[in-house]
Amino acid sequence: MFRKEYIRIKSSTQHSSVNDLVVINIPEEDVEPKQIILNPDDQPMWESAKTVAPTPNYVIIQLDVDDKFVINSTHLNMIRESKFDGYLRADPHDHIREFLAICNMFRYGETQSEAVKLLIFSFFLCDKAKTWFNELNEESITLWEQMRRAFINIFFPLSLFNRLLLEIGNFSQLVCKSLIDAWLRLKSMLRKCHGHGLTKGAIIHIFYHGLDEPTQGILDGTTEGIFLYKSPNQAFQFLKDKVLFNLDWSTKSQTKHHQRSVSFTVASNSNNDNSRLMEKLAALTIKMDSQIISLNEELQDMREKYNELRNGNASKNNMNDDTPMCERHEANYIQSEGHQN
Repeated sequence: MFRKEYIRIKSSTQHSSVNDLVVINIPEEDVEPKQIILNPDDQPMWESAKTVAPTPNYVIIQLDVDDKFVINSTHLNMIRESKFDGYLRADPHDHIREFLAICNMFRYGETQSEAVKLLIFSFFLCDKAKTWFNELNEESITLWEQMRRAFINIFFPLSLFNRLLLEIGNFSQLVCKSLIDAWLRLKSMLRKCHGHGLTKGAIIHIFYHGLDEPTQGILDGTTEGIFLYKSPNQAFQFLKDKVLFNLDWSTKSQTKHHQRSVSFTVASNSNNDNSRLMEKLAALTIKMDSQIISLNEELQDMREKYNELRNGNASKNNMNDDTPMCERHEANYIQSEGHQN
């Protein structure tokens, strides 16, 4: 730091007798910078109590990409539509497979493809998974494989893997389920247990011993021998053909039924249907009227018979002691029956 000094000197030239001013910069060694001290009592009270925490850095380390690098907006929209929430029903392997399939649809260059995966991976997460991502250490992720391993380890832990593998080992055919249903269910269990390491032979043994005895007999009879005597490739091919045949047959039967129903519907006319319906209603009305008339006639006959019976009972009540006991008993019986009627 320098201090300016102004010194008046006498000119050495013969034509000038005026004193000139010369500026000399003299260094200052002991000069200290002044510190501005604010009085806290002059500041607002809310300002002194307020603290602003530093914003944490991004989880992924700063990537070296071109300044003109731009991610496709369609790519981002497709990633946002297939977010992973991190709950138990979500399969992390399936979501990673879908994430990579979407990324492979867009080309950014060999050197920038991995950078794209790391940059847009956070848009792929939500809810519980997003919270996990935000709690990672700052600048702890540098490679995509590192990101994938951290993601799988937290959402597909070893305990879940062991539980799924145990369920496969204890596989059994459900009640009222066919051979095809049992095989498809075992295949679904194997897909969920990623990295199970079971060979085809082990899978066939688990499947066969998990079937009930009638289904085992059907399987042995269909293959013309003991099913376990087949090679693993032959057993897998047989079950695959069985599933394809069953699906093909069910599809054809549904199509034929649909065609029959459609042709029946097309052949019918709405006007004809209405006229037929009116004819049926008219015939039903006529039939009901005739039944009501016949019922009225039967009721009239019953009234007349009842009156005749009542008059006859009244005349028989005039019997005296000379009347035989059998006739008197018969008259009393008829009278009691008339009251009941």
